[in-house]
Amino acid sequence: MRVSLVLVGLLLISHPVVSIGHAPAGPDAGTVENEVRKAFDIWSTALTSGDKKTYLDAFWDSPRLVIRVADGEWRGLDTYRKRIEAAQLPPGNPIDYRNIQVVALGDQGAVVTYERRAPGPQAPTGQAQTLFRGTAVFIKTNAGWKIAAWQAAAVTVKGS
Repeated sequence: MRVSLVLVGLLLISHPVVSIGHAPAGPDAGTVENEVRKAFDIWSTALTSGDKKTYLDAFWDSPRLVIRVADGEWRGLDTYRKRIEAAQLPPGNPIDYRNIQVVALGDQGAVVTYERRAPGPQAPTGQAQTLFRGTAVFIKTNAGWKIAAWQAAAVTVKGS
């Protein structure tokens, strides 16, 4: 009996154990956040420069893609592609993006939140201003980091 207990103990000690609460081995959060930030910068530059192809390439090619912007909702890249091909992307400048935060969700996903000034003349200091606030969920695919869900809305904030 004692020999059996010793053998079981040795087996348990030598067997690799998966720890609950720890992410699997892979890129650290900083690496994921840097990769996703680069993908976000490519997407936001394409959006503000009117580069529809690069802009659309940033999205997950899936019918499960969800986009909610202003008063519209589109599901699936094919549906959204038809919408964008028939529209003009809003003008802007990549430096209009601010308060960009990237949070890794393990090594396969990340959430990006941001604010962007509304196109057009800015309100005088002290006056209410319009901002776009957005959240984009990125997932890692065989084709790289892609946006799987995006929501953005205009908000009015008190000017400073």
